[in-house]
Amino acid sequence: MTGQKSRLREKIIEGQRITPDETKGLFAWDLIELGTLADVQRKQAFPEERVGFIIDRIINFTNICEAACRFCAFHAKANLIEPYELSRDDIVSKVEALVTAGGTQVMLQGGLHPDHTLDTYVNLVHTVKDAFPHVYLHSFSPAELVHIARKSGKSLDVVVGTLQDAGLDSVPGASDLLVDRIRAKVSPRKLTTTEWCTVMDTLHRHNMKSSATMTYGMGETLDERIEHLRVIRDTQDRTGILRAFIPWSFSPSMTAMEETVPATGIEYLKIVAVARIFLDNVTYIQAGWLTEGMKLAQIALAMGANDMGGVLMEEVVVKATGIETQTNMTELIDIITNAGKTPVQRDSDYRVIRGF
Repeated sequence: MTGQKSRLREKIIEGQRITPDETKGLFAWDLIELGTLADVQRKQAFPEERVGFIIDRIINFTNICEAACRFCAFHAKANLIEPYELSRDDIVSKVEALVTAGGTQVMLQGGLHPDHTLDTYVNLVHTVKDAFPHVYLHSFSPAELVHIARKSGKSLDVVVGTLQDAGLDSVPGASDLLVDRIRAKVSPRKLTTTEWCTVMDTLHRHNMKSSATMTYGMGETLDERIEHLRVIRDTQDRTGILRAFIPWSFSPSMTAMEETVPATGIEYLKIVAVARIFLDNVTYIQAGWLTEGMKLAQIALAMGANDMGGVLMEEVVVKATGIETQTNMTELIDIITNAGKTPVQRDSDYRVIRGF
């Protein structure tokens, strides 16, 4: 071990913050060595050997989206799925099925519909909350909030405050990749990195929680992957609202970027491990079973991840790319147990509902 590498290792073990330049070198480390170090960092952030999951449902209430991102196979303009909009009765029926299955969280997601205004979203919130007031509504996205503000001619503060008053509990921090060079290529109609940060600051002012994702493998450089992590760490330093970080690889099949070579499983595990080390202010890192599969997700639990995310009843966006990974509570319990961890069902605030 070189002197520089040894010093970096000691710095991490001692819980000191590392720089983006130091982070770049970690990607060249041996995977097992890196994962072991990430698990040391995980124990500093979260000493308990338990792994949670939530029973939730994603309800994609429409696929009519004017963003038409090149990495998405689900939007109507991709010409793979017929345009649709769910009725209020459809939405209530889906939430009812979730509640019957013991679920606690609903994620309403719909992209950038050209005709939807703030009133549309307020009505969606009321549709769920009026029928099921105890269901936790973790819904929409930063891109949708910016879109609503533009369409309605209102400030983000007004939009967030109005939705919060209607019953919205928190907002998933769908981030894609927070590098404007990449965003300009793959999602030019969506919000910029600065606008994403502005949404996070707005949620913070309203005492609302969020998360941060990372979609990698879209032609970005290693420096740009690290830049994405830096933006997230700085955002968390500033706001403290990010409950979790969720990385996943881009699935190119059936998208406008089909020629892209998919990222490897080794890349995924290294990103999980490096994220755990770099994001020293984020407690939970989710293992991405949906895009990476169950075996890699299980390995990630030994390399910095400490949450399995949701059961995700009725996920359809990733499925549109041809990936059809599904799971259920029994499988998640087995995966977590066989990883040497204690499985727990949790709520949206990561509080334990019950153990197994």
